[in-house]
Amino acid sequence: MMLSLGNALTNPAFGIPAVIDNAYFLKTAELLMRTGQFLIINFPLVLMIRLSARKSGSGTTMVSCMAGYVAFLMATVLFARSDLPAAAYSSIFGIAVSSSLLTDGTHYPLQTGMIATSFVVMITLLSYNRSKKKNEYGIFGFISRETSCTIRTIFFSFIAGIVVSFLWTYLIAFVQNLIHFISVDTTNPVNLTLYGILDGLFNTLGMGTMIRQPFWYSTAGGSWVDVAGASVSGDVNIWNAQLSAGSINGIAGRLITPYYVLNIFAVPGMVWAMFSLYTDPIERRRKRLLAVIATIFSLLGGTLLPLELMLLFLCPLLFCLHLGVSGILFGILQAVRCSLGYQTSQNLVVTALPGTLPEFLTYISNPDLRMTLIGILIAGVVYFIIYFFMTRAYFNYLAIDLYNTGDKDRMVKGTIKALGGIENVKMTHSSISQLVVQVYDPTAVDIERLKRLGSFRVYESKAGFRICYGAGSAMIRRGIDQVRRDTIR
Repeated sequence: MMLSLGNALTNPAFGIPAVIDNAYFLKTAELLMRTGQFLIINFPLVLMIRLSARKSGSGTTMVSCMAGYVAFLMATVLFARSDLPAAAYSSIFGIAVSSSLLTDGTHYPLQTGMIATSFVVMITLLSYNRSKKKNEYGIFGFISRETSCTIRTIFFSFIAGIVVSFLWTYLIAFVQNLIHFISVDTTNPVNLTLYGILDGLFNTLGMGTMIRQPFWYSTAGGSWVDVAGASVSGDVNIWNAQLSAGSINGIAGRLITPYYVLNIFAVPGMVWAMFSLYTDPIERRRKRLLAVIATIFSLLGGTLLPLELMLLFLCPLLFCLHLGVSGILFGILQAVRCSLGYQTSQNLVVTALPGTLPEFLTYISNPDLRMTLIGILIAGVVYFIIYFFMTRAYFNYLAIDLYNTGDKDRMVKGTIKALGGIENVKMTHSSISQLVVQVYDPTAVDIERLKRLGSFRVYESKAGFRICYGAGSAMIRRGIDQVRRDTIR
């Protein structure tokens, strides 16, 4: 939200800085922009801190996790190959090694995104659980449990960093082969579909630079020679050069166009589909403002990253469907020769905000882009409908028991039994992650049984018992309601 608002207030294409020429206003907008950029660039670190926090000993786990993360990064600095593409590295926390004792030049950590943080979190939690069993009368009894946890985390994180440093070479080689395959013919809709899937996947994992940098700002995204004979490389660079020269010819912008459809239409469709899944009228009134705000900021700057992160953790299957459908959009727009680029003066990759409504509106006065804008509007309406019903279908029918193994029936029957029987159920409501049940006799509810069924949190509120089953909550609520109807009949 901060990045979107800061972008809208500072982007020269929108004209706001020219209208409000106030130093304090511009500083505030820049503060929002920079803070948002910091959070997005470091979101794997923020996520790592959140996942490592525990009620019993959160200080120990958080400190150990941070120390282990630094050890992991240092291992990649020291043991990773130095001849990988520049996009494979990232200056995280300013960590770098420049020493003639090792090799020439300056070495930076590998850009491993959420892969590194996932490894470090697992190592930290395992070390913490092991440290709780530490014998205080052993040979290392003078080391406290907290210190033992930190030492274990640092050691095994360093080992994991060494392993990843060697394995990462093969991943980079695989990615480079994919980039070469796509760049051979970026006019091929199949190649653009593959690019769209990879872009969404790597950007969600915090490694979007590996895909975007070569296509947006390097020769993999194509090249163009202007009237002065200067060569311009990269889809985004070519678009800006052609826009400045007034000679847009349709060869640039193909990698950016789908973002206009996704940000302006598809994401709002998914947001309002999720809002429609709240069956409790009171809860719907509480969430309505959130849905409005999410829609506004999707229009202003895009909410793809936070939405994709939520899908990745809450409903991985829907995340895969999103990657596939959005990837197909890249191919479709290329097939119909619909291209609209991203106007920027900076080489932004991770914090770039392509495909916003304000930028879309700036192109309306350009007669050469009229058919392109109409094509985006048509595709947008279609994708709004697709995302709306795809989201509802997932939560209502696909979230659990996709292969008809009987898991849904077992969950429904187990939940009813844990609630004290169907006769004890007074009313049910659900959302995208919770099942809310009002019962006649609260003492008959078996909370431990609900947790064994898969609920990661159960608590009682004014609305009733809130049972957090995740994405399957709506399907379980529908199953309970069906049993209630059958019982009444």
